[in-house]
Amino acid sequence: MTLRHLFLAFLCAGFAACTTTPSQNPVPNTPGDKETTSTELPSGGLDSTDQVSISTPGTESGGTSESTENQTDDSVTGSDVTPPVTPSVTPEVFSKLTGWQSADLRPALKAFQRGCAELEGPERDIYLNSSVPIYGRANDWQAACIIGRYTDNLNSDAARRFFESEFLPITISSDVSPEGLVTGYYQPEINARRVKDDIYSEAILTKPNREKDQNRPRSDISETIAAPIAYGKPIEVFFMQIQGSGVLKFPDGQRVRAAYAANNGYSYTSIGRVLIERGELTKDQASKQDIENWMKVAGPAKSRELMNQNKRYIFFEEEVILPDEGPKGAMRVPLTAMGSIAIDPSYHPYGVPIWIETQIPMGKGDYKGVSTGLLAITQDTGKAIRGKLRADLYFGSGTEAGDKAGVMKHPARWVALLPFHLAFALINIS
Repeated sequence: MTLRHLFLAFLCAGFAACTTTPSQNPVPNTPGDKETTSTELPSGGLDSTDQVSISTPGTESGGTSESTENQTDDSVTGSDVTPPVTPSVTPEVFSKLTGWQSADLRPALKAFQRGCAELEGPERDIYLNSSVPIYGRANDWQAACIIGRYTDNLNSDAARRFFESEFLPITISSDVSPEGLVTGYYQPEINARRVKDDIYSEAILTKPNREKDQNRPRSDISETIAAPIAYGKPIEVFFMQIQGSGVLKFPDGQRVRAAYAANNGYSYTSIGRVLIERGELTKDQASKQDIENWMKVAGPAKSRELMNQNKRYIFFEEEVILPDEGPKGAMRVPLTAMGSIAIDPSYHPYGVPIWIETQIPMGKGDYKGVSTGLLAITQDTGKAIRGKLRADLYFGSGTEAGDKAGVMKHPARWVALLPFHLAFALINIS
């Protein structure tokens, strides 16, 4: 325990909680459009057709089922138009965080370092999010960013020392419950071809030049209105659109990213819910795998009719894949596997470390998961990610990540890490 931790413990001794009262009541920012993709969530204790969000640039959030589209935000400070939030907070110490000492903090440090590239921009004197001024301005995070830049992100002990020396844990409580909900998302990898054939028949399209073409429903969109990047299997392209981005793998070994470029403006419709309403599936059979199995039995024509029930369509752009980089999230930085989360920007800014105590799946079909504490940085959002304590954890890329994300849906305890001077400002002793 550092001297600063002891000082805070002394200040709050005898108090059940320390609450915050921001000194300002700013007008919330209006951000650029936020996309979310959702996937069909397998049942894990909650409604299996609930939407979740995934966060990759252009991802429809919630990689576990209906996910969120990762998309680039127009502003790091953006948020939905909502009244300023005054959360209830309680100071913590790291020793009280379950699993902190054994947690691998390297992904969180790497994600934090990437996020600092945005926080260190020219507009340092603006709030990270004007709806929640308690998180301070970009300037308030500069010292941590400077020290973090020179901390070894391959050394878990160094990462732990960094977070303990620069931040103070603050529990964020919901008005309804002290626990939040965490789902998962991922970046799919699919086989693709540059030339269309009978198997790889679905075009992966770029954004149309004409707005009226971009705004067509899914059933009216084809390669006649936009240039194809490549071609994939119809089912795989559909679910990649739900995630909002993906990796295209070609026979010659080339790998490129299909990054989110735009959408057609229609709301997302869960095809899992459609199948449930039709009596084709039950709530316990609404996973991505269940839907794919249904499509294989139903055949191409019925599968196309089902997919067209979701009028929403995602356009992509081809992007070079750099080593160890995920797709970009709303914060405009590459997402880090198990180190980045999507959140509701009405309640939190981007770039904040959040400690989450929850259940993490160990593989496909592991609906129960293992009790785990992990640290992740708020770097993305999605339309399905709504609420003060709502998060979507980015699991990474590929089949294994998708298997885990697909069954991730668990309650979670949230603890935010704030620079010390911001944390002290939240303490209101009356």
